[in-house]
Amino acid sequence: MKFMTDFGDEAVILPLFLVVGVTFYAMGWRRGGIVWAVGIATILTCLVAAKLFGLYWGEVFGFVGRPFSVSGHVAASAAVYGSLLNIILHSRRRSWFLALLPPLVVAGVIGYTRLQLHAHTQAEIVCGAVLGTVGALALYRILSPVPGHIVQCALLVSICVIVVFHGYMFHAEPLLQNMFHTSYRSASHVLAW
Repeated sequence: MKFMTDFGDEAVILPLFLVVGVTFYAMGWRRGGIVWAVGIATILTCLVAAKLFGLYWGEVFGFVGRPFSVSGHVAASAAVYGSLLNIILHSRRRSWFLALLPPLVVAGVIGYTRLQLHAHTQAEIVCGAVLGTVGALALYRILSPVPGHIVQCALLVSICVIVVFHGYMFHAEPLLQNMFHTSYRSASHVLAW
């Protein structure tokens, strides 16, 4: 399970997102590179906002256990891998149904591993799957048909980045929690909440 879930770690997702965006832009598909970068950055920003909201909710209502946390592995994987698979598999076709399958399959596989590792609840995985799938579908609709040489290059670059970074871990969740708690306590002390 750990092997599979590591594909969704931020240590793989963030370099993949950056390298693919730069590749699109450098290969002459500038609009695609910009749309990809802005789209994925927006999805990841929504993910961080949802996680911060869960932390805030837990702090305000005195939740003793682990606060609700949307699965970042599932959301980011569905968005990034789902979008890439749509670009590679469906670069010319414009079918919503076909575009829905890759992010849902990715979300299902990564979500299953997160459940088996007891990293998230079912509700957190479903929320991550919805966020990532909606994001991947939106990107699919916005991106124009992809030139053929870009599809081949995207596949090659993606495989290289995944192979190089798979197995590394970026502990984003504890980092985000520490930043939130430090900021929240400072703000509550200054504002006398």
